[in-house]
Amino acid sequence: YAGNAMVRRMFYQYGTLLERGPFGHVDQAIGKGVAAGTVGLIAPTVDIVDDIQELTIDGVRMVFQNTPGTEAPAEMNTWFPDLKAFWAAENIVATIHNIYTLRGALVRDALEWSRQINRALHLFGQEAEVMFASHSWPRWGNERIQEVMRTQRDTYAHLNNGVMHLANQGVTINEIHRVYQVPDSLQRSWAARSYHGSVAHNARAVVNRYLGYWDGNPSTLIPLAPRESAPLYVELMGGAERILSRAHELIAAGDDLLAVEILNKLVYAEPANEAARDLLADAFEQIGYQQESPSVRNSFLAAAFELRSGIPEGQTANATSPDLVRALSTQQFLDYLAIRLDSTAAGEARGILNLRVTDIGEEFVVEVSNGTLTSVEGFQSASPDATLTVTRAALEDLMVGATTAPELLAAGRATLEGDPSAFLALGGALVEFAPGFPIMPGTTPSGPAVPADGFGYHA
Repeated sequence: YAGNAMVRRMFYQYGTLLERGPFGHVDQAIGKGVAAGTVGLIAPTVDIVDDIQELTIDGVRMVFQNTPGTEAPAEMNTWFPDLKAFWAAENIVATIHNIYTLRGALVRDALEWSRQINRALHLFGQEAEVMFASHSWPRWGNERIQEVMRTQRDTYAHLNNGVMHLANQGVTINEIHRVYQVPDSLQRSWAARSYHGSVAHNARAVVNRYLGYWDGNPSTLIPLAPRESAPLYVELMGGAERILSRAHELIAAGDDLLAVEILNKLVYAEPANEAARDLLADAFEQIGYQQESPSVRNSFLAAAFELRSGIPEGQTANATSPDLVRALSTQQFLDYLAIRLDSTAAGEARGILNLRVTDIGEEFVVEVSNGTLTSVEGFQSASPDATLTVTRAALEDLMVGATTAPELLAAGRATLEGDPSAFLALGGALVEFAPGFPIMPGTTPSGPAVPADGFGYHA
């Protein structure tokens, strides 16, 4: 649902378009970089549904440990008992992972992550002679394997418990990253360092998971947008020249975060002020160079690049493909159409559509009202404005943009009964999201989101 925004933010987290080198992208810690090829998906033929489930494939015994809600909503470790080999998926790597990923996602559960590592330690870690994973190098020897497993277990447990220990004493989401620290005993281990995720942004994520984004202070409950408040700050600080002069002094003194604090206000107030953008970029670079986490480093350096040069055009990581789109359920496809709907453009349109996907027996009521598209599975309206009957294969072609609704109807691959005018008018109200929107003020997008006629009709 948030794919376009994630792709845009991915450029910051992974520095996908930064120049390779000491002043740009260096590494991604758990990988060298992000591939820009096509993402595919092979549908599984066997589902692992039990907490512990054994399967033998080509004579190789595997014991699967289901670990949902750890690094991903669906994740599992695998034990090869005859080989004494433990596959840790992405649950155990050579660094702190992300409780919150900077590209954007739901916050992960650090406590559950720790629990599942602990279970793996006692289920398989007592016997394992090699541990390998989807990121990082293998670990050999049982003593070393148990050491790494305990380090990662304790790191995520301490993130959860230590952060909430402070939160329950009043430390807020806006303070926790300046207060919480990983114990010294853990900091001495590579597996507890911020080489991918960072302690600072993960600490804020833990607070967000339990308490949300609000710090409890009413002055932050209905905040002004930065563009609204920035002009007053600039006025009270004595104007642009005074801010620039003070920012130069702060950067020279190594107080880059303080410099960013005042320069960010100036750039929001005066996005066309090139000197302000350039100096903010200078401060961002200095902060980025000092980061242990590549994700944080890349985010600062990517923002600096865009402040100076605008939003770059180039090949970014491909987050979708026809394979992935075809893997969407019909309900997910309808939900995404609802997100793409521009409610202002939809206006007062109202209508009820019965959708029937005949070959897989799915039925939906799709309704447009109040500038909103909603759908419910398993029902049909007794008095629809129109009924669309289609096969799943035809619907998938529509989903991936290989055809349009008029083409499906003309080819006899779909039938439409009743008055579909309300839905046909929505074709021009569906927005095709473009990943070139600005994040930093004063930067030029490579292309705005524009209305796209997703149904092939013109209102």
